[in-house]
Amino acid sequence: MDDKLKQRLIGALVLIIAAVVFLPMLLSGQDETVRVEVEVPEAPVMDDSEIPAQAPLELPDPEPVPSMPAVADGAEPVAVPEPEPEQAPAAAPPAPQPEVTAPAAVASGNWVVQLGSFSSTANAESLRETLVSQGYNAYTLTARVDASEITRVFVGPVVDRAAASKLRDELAKRHGMNGLVTAYDAGTGKR
Repeated sequence: MDDKLKQRLIGALVLIIAAVVFLPMLLSGQDETVRVEVEVPEAPVMDDSEIPAQAPLELPDPEPVPSMPAVADGAEPVAVPEPEPEQAPAAAPPAPQPEVTAPAAVASGNWVVQLGSFSSTANAESLRETLVSQGYNAYTLTARVDASEITRVFVGPVVDRAAASKLRDELAKRHGMNGLVTAYDAGTGKR
């Protein structure tokens, strides 16, 4: 190519680039020299008067909480003697447990958290005692599954399923045990 042709091509290319850059600015119709003014409202005037103190709210005296009976009259004589004769010495440790008595005393809840099932009654009792010493309403129930006997550890009862779920989460955090939220039968102490 000769030099004149190269110069013409470069000149045409520069004109096309200039048109691509500047043509949209010219066709948009906006005037770049227009000033925009924003009206800012005046600052509010603060009221310097004192705010009157709120009169203390008087609440009615709370109703006394009924004390929990130590042992329900009908629950212990019926529940404790029955398991002892049926299961002889092997069932003797679970029988004195507050299996029916503790839950029956707090019969207002409908949900419990089952923390575990143990083939060893001693292990279940150890967990129950640990929970009771930490302030939980823990109890155990012994049941026959197939040919073996298991002891389940429960905490509760609590009023509703949401509270039981919250209790389960708290126990999982403190003891690393994943519990199972289950319904509670106040009459038998079983789920």
